[in-house]
Amino acid sequence: MSRIDLHIHTTYSDGTLTPQQVVAIAAERGVSLIAITDHDELGGILPAQEAGRELGVEVLSGVEINTEVGREDVHVLGYGFHVDSPVMHRELQALRDARVTRAMRMVERLATLGFPLDPARVTDIAGHGSIGRPHLARALVEAGYARDYAEAFDRFIGSRCPAYVPHMKFTPEAAVDLIHRAGGIASLAHPGKLGDPLRIIHRLVGAGLDALEAYHSDHQPAVTERMLKYAHQFGLAVTGGTDSHGPDGTRSVTIGALPIPDEVGETVKRRIAERQWAEE
Repeated sequence: MSRIDLHIHTTYSDGTLTPQQVVAIAAERGVSLIAITDHDELGGILPAQEAGRELGVEVLSGVEINTEVGREDVHVLGYGFHVDSPVMHRELQALRDARVTRAMRMVERLATLGFPLDPARVTDIAGHGSIGRPHLARALVEAGYARDYAEAFDRFIGSRCPAYVPHMKFTPEAAVDLIHRAGGIASLAHPGKLGDPLRIIHRLVGAGLDALEAYHSDHQPAVTERMLKYAHQFGLAVTGGTDSHGPDGTRSVTIGALPIPDEVGETVKRRIAERQWAEE
């Protein structure tokens, strides 16, 4: 168990726990530093920070911005930015609006393929969160078209499947720039899941990337070691987190379950402070 978890999703995107529940679980498990990193959404940060002050858990501002390079998903994590940043809110709202359009286009494609879904049910599943493919996957399972989330992605809405619709074009470089303009630092999320992580790292280092998420629940030890080597090679900080989506979510790994060295949190907070000092 770790005292650090810098990659957690809530009901504000595709997680199954509220921000307050996330903080309560972190406190119970002795996790003292977390980040709420909902997809293209900031709504869960302030409730989590308020709960954190009561329960002794430090909550960094965080976000996971979904971008694409070709047909490959490339996610960029932001940390320590100003939660009230107008430019961040404006750009993320545009991405969320595009998410709704994308989801409804996938619903239309599924209907054409003979697998109709009720659009209202997909919206209900998303709740007040940022709608995404996990919500479509749950609707597919509920309708009996797929046994589980994995089959829903593999048969219908994965990146090379018949109902897939690409994201609005937003590059990882644009995500890094947006995070910097809001006063935060940018980390490449779960790089070990990319087809050619070194190519993406090279590309983003030139855009000012600050860190790599070397520690992730999908990274085998050898992958973590390779990402640590890349971070050292390019002078990048290291971040890490479970990518927990809560119980019954697409990723049910427990908050704080991934061993992450304490110095990761210390380095991240130092990099954030350096970024904000540079703004002054």
